[in-house]
Amino acid sequence: MRITPLDIRKQPFPRAFRGCDSHAVYSFLELMAGEYEILIRQNNEFATQIKSLEQQLEKYTGIERVLNDTLMSAQRSSDEARVNAQKEAELIIKDAQIRADRYESDARSRVNRLESEIVSIRNQRDSFLARFKAMLSTQLGLLEVISGDLRSDDPQRAAQPEQPQQQRPQQAPPPIQHRSVVMKGAFPADDGTTLDDVPPQPVIIG
Repeated sequence: MRITPLDIRKQPFPRAFRGCDSHAVYSFLELMAGEYEILIRQNNEFATQIKSLEQQLEKYTGIERVLNDTLMSAQRSSDEARVNAQKEAELIIKDAQIRADRYESDARSRVNRLESEIVSIRNQRDSFLARFKAMLSTQLGLLEVISGDLRSDDPQRAAQPEQPQQQRPQQAPPPIQHRSVVMKGAFPADDGTTLDDVPPQPVIIG
């Protein structure tokens, strides 16, 4: 049975011969009832505080649980993001390496093709110069032959002795005559090809 301060105050005691002083007993009971009342009030306050603290603790426990879940989720997201970023970086590096190799291969092929074209152009130039020199040599030889034939066919010039040339007064130079320029056609070369492979060269006719 739970005793209250009122029970302590109203507790009756039987009278006995040569018993205790009733006034002192009731004073002590009043004091005990007051102390007991204070203890009950403090106990209720402590119970209220404990309940409030338990509620706060439960709240903080829930917050801690949410924070832990959030941290775990953030950690997983961070790990996944790091793995994905690493994979993406590896793919980017691999793609860049492939492109660099392809560009390098294309550049080497282009350089080789240009070098081949340069060699071909140089060979064509040398071939043209050789054939052009041969043609000029042939034409000069023909001019020498024609010039000698013309001198031998002129009997008056051959019979008359050569006279010293008289000094003629200086005259204004004759007007410049426009010379027609024609393109020499193709002619065979020593190797069986023609000059059609190179641009035609002008031959000036007076």
